[in-house]
Amino acid sequence: MDHPDFDPYEVDADGLPLVYNEERIAGFWKGKPGELTSRWARFAAISAPWLTKLAYAVIQGKLEQNQDQLAREAVDNLEKLGPTFIKLGQILSIRPDVLPPSVMRELSRLQDNMPTFPTHDARATIEHELGLPIDTVFSEFSARPVAAASLAQVYRARLRSTGQEVAVKVQRPGALSTISKDLYVMRRAVGVYERIIRRFTAQDTDYQLLLSTFAEGLYTEMDFRNEALNMERMTMLMEESEFGSRDVVIPKPFMERTTRRVLVMEWVTGVKLTGLPPLEIQRLVAAGQEAFLTQLLEIGFFHGDPHPGNLLKVTEGPHAGKLALLDFGLVAEIPASDRQAMVSATIHLANRDWNGLINDFIDLQFLPPNSDRGLIIPVMDKVLSPYLRGGGAKSLDFQSLSQDLIRTSMQIPFSVPPYMSLLARSTATLEGIALMGDPNYQMVSQAYPFVVRKVLRNSTSGSALLLRDLMYDSNGNVKPTRLSALLNAALGYVADQTEGFIDFDAVPQDGASIQDTISFLLSSEARQLRPLLVKELVTGLDYYTRDRLQRAYNSLPSLAPRIPFLGPLPLPPLPSPPVYVPGLGLQPVERVLQQLAPPLSQTEEIYLQSLLEVASGLLGLKPADLESPNPVSALQFLINPSAQIQELQQALTALSGQTAKSQVLQEMIEEAVSQLTSIQSQRANVPQHVLFPFVPRQRSRQLPSPVRPKL
Repeated sequence: MDHPDFDPYEVDADGLPLVYNEERIAGFWKGKPGELTSRWARFAAISAPWLTKLAYAVIQGKLEQNQDQLAREAVDNLEKLGPTFIKLGQILSIRPDVLPPSVMRELSRLQDNMPTFPTHDARATIEHELGLPIDTVFSEFSARPVAAASLAQVYRARLRSTGQEVAVKVQRPGALSTISKDLYVMRRAVGVYERIIRRFTAQDTDYQLLLSTFAEGLYTEMDFRNEALNMERMTMLMEESEFGSRDVVIPKPFMERTTRRVLVMEWVTGVKLTGLPPLEIQRLVAAGQEAFLTQLLEIGFFHGDPHPGNLLKVTEGPHAGKLALLDFGLVAEIPASDRQAMVSATIHLANRDWNGLINDFIDLQFLPPNSDRGLIIPVMDKVLSPYLRGGGAKSLDFQSLSQDLIRTSMQIPFSVPPYMSLLARSTATLEGIALMGDPNYQMVSQAYPFVVRKVLRNSTSGSALLLRDLMYDSNGNVKPTRLSALLNAALGYVADQTEGFIDFDAVPQDGASIQDTISFLLSSEARQLRPLLVKELVTGLDYYTRDRLQRAYNSLPSLAPRIPFLGPLPLPPLPSPPVYVPGLGLQPVERVLQQLAPPLSQTEEIYLQSLLEVASGLLGLKPADLESPNPVSALQFLINPSAQIQELQQALTALSGQTAKSQVLQEMIEEAVSQLTSIQSQRANVPQHVLFPFVPRQRSRQLPSPVRPKL
C-alpha cells in the first residue's frame, strides 16, 4: 500500500533509487565498480570455500551424504554475509519447491538478531527525517534500544505534544545501500543456480521472479510509511470484516511522525506468547487463528511474519488480556479467486478427490494447465492419503505435511506463487506456537468452523458448489456424520481429536444443543444449507416409508390364524383388493405398492441405515426403536420421552414467539411436502394436482442436484 507522497523515481542523496527497479539499480551500481568489487570480494571469501566443498561432494557422489553438513555451513555463511542474506534465507526456509528438507531445516534456525547500532546515530536519523530536534518531538526517549533486528531497532519514547507513550522504529544507517548492493550481486548468481536445479529436478520455479519478488518486498519493507499504512489498512479491514476478532489489537501509527526511515506508533506493553502458561497460549492462539483466517480467507490481506516476537499478550492498559499483532512491514494480498481455490482444495483433499485437487492446484498456479494427471494422481494419493481420515499418519501437523510434500518436487513439476511462501511460513509459525500450549493441537480441525461459516454465508454459485462437495458422497447422498460435524462446526464446536490432518467427519462428544442447532438452521446463515437438508429429509422419509410399507405387506402371511402345535392355518390365495388411486382409478394393492413404494435397493438400504443411526443419536433412542417400531416402544416414547426429545419439544415451543423463524420452518415443511408429493406423482405418472387434489400446490425451491466430480 503506497503512501500518498510515493514517488517511483525518488533517489537518496547519493542517487541510489529508493524504489525497487532492476534496471535503475543496476545502472547505479555499474557506475561504482570499486564498491561492487569490495562486496564481491567479501561474498567470494565467505562463499568460495563452501562452493568448493559442494562441487567436491557432487563430483564424488557424496552430495546426499554431506547434505546436512553443507546446509549447516551455508546457514553460518548467510549470517556472516548480513541482513540481505539472512532475509533471503528466511524466505527460502519455507520454499519446498526450491530446497531439499535438510537445507530447509537448517535455514529455519536463522535468526534476525543483529548487534545494536549507537543510539546517537539513531537520534541523528530521527532528527534528519523529522526535521526537528528530538527533544522537541519527545519528552522521553530511552537511552538504549528495546529491540534490534537486521533492518532497524526500536526505542521507547513519549510524545511531548500529547504525553502518549510510543514505540520509535529507526532504520539502520546504510541499510538501503548494503541491501541494494547485495541484491545486485544475487541476481548475477541466481541464473547459475537455476540451471543446476532444473538439470537435476522436475522443479519449474522461476528463480528470477522469486528474487524479484523478494527484492521488491524487501525494498517495500524498508519504507516505514508502507508499514504504517499497512497497519491502518489492516485495522480498518478487520473492523469492517464479518469475522473480525474483538480480541486482537493492532498498534496505531502516527502518520505525521512517520517517514521512510522512522516509524512512530502506539506503545504496547506485553509478553511473548511463547512465555505464557499453556492455557493462556491456547486462548490467545484461538484469537490469533480467527484473525489470521479472517485476513487469509475473508479480506485477502494478511500479516506475512507472525513470528513469536510479533505476537504479544497485552498486559497493561485498556486492551489488557488481548492479543497484539506487531510489525506489518511484510504483508501480502491474495486474490478472491485464490481464496476460493484454497477452500475448494481443502474440501477436495478431505474427499480424496484428486482430480478436483489438481484443478485447484492449477487455479492456484501450483501446477501447469497441461499437467500429466496420470503421473500426479498416484503421487498425490501416496503422499497425502496418510494425512486423511483412516490414513494412519503418526504426525498430523502442518510442518510434517509440508515436509512430505517437499519430496514430491523431484517427481512433479510444481511451482509456488510468491505470496504462498509467506502464507506457509505464517501458518507453520502459528502452529508451532499453538503446539506449545496444546501438544495435540490440529490446525485444520480448529479452523473448520471458520471455513464452514465462510461457505455458508457466501451466496455465490462457487460457494454453493463447495457446500455440495463438502456434504455429498460420490453417489449423490449427504454424508450424515459429516452433516452432524458441519452443524456443530457452524456453531463453533469441533472434535478434540480427529483421525486425520483433515477430517471433516469428526463429531465432537460435547457438541451444540438441539435448541442452538434448530435456531441456527432457521437463521439467515443457514439459507444455503436448508434446501439440502429438506432434500435429505424428503429422501429419508421416502426411504423409511417405502421400507415400512414393504415390510408390512410382506408380513401379512404371518397374520393368518395359527392352529396350536400345527402352525398357521392354510388359506387359499385371495385376490388383492382394489385400491382407488386418483388419476389411475382402481388398482390392485400389490401394483400400487410396487409403483408408489418400490423396494429399496442395496445402496438405499445402507443409506437409510446411516440416516436412522444419526436420527436415533439426535433423539436419544436406540436404532432398533426406529428400525422396527412397535406399540410398546411407541407408548414408552410418549410416556417417558428422552432428554433430547424433551429439548426438541422445548426448542419448537420457543419458536412460537419468533415469527421470522416460525415462517422459515413452515416454508421448509411446505417444501418437503411438495417434494414428497412430486416424487409420488412421477412414480405414478399422474399430475401432482390430480394425485393429491387436497394438497396446495407449492413452487419448489429445491436446489439443483449435486455436481459430480469430473473423472
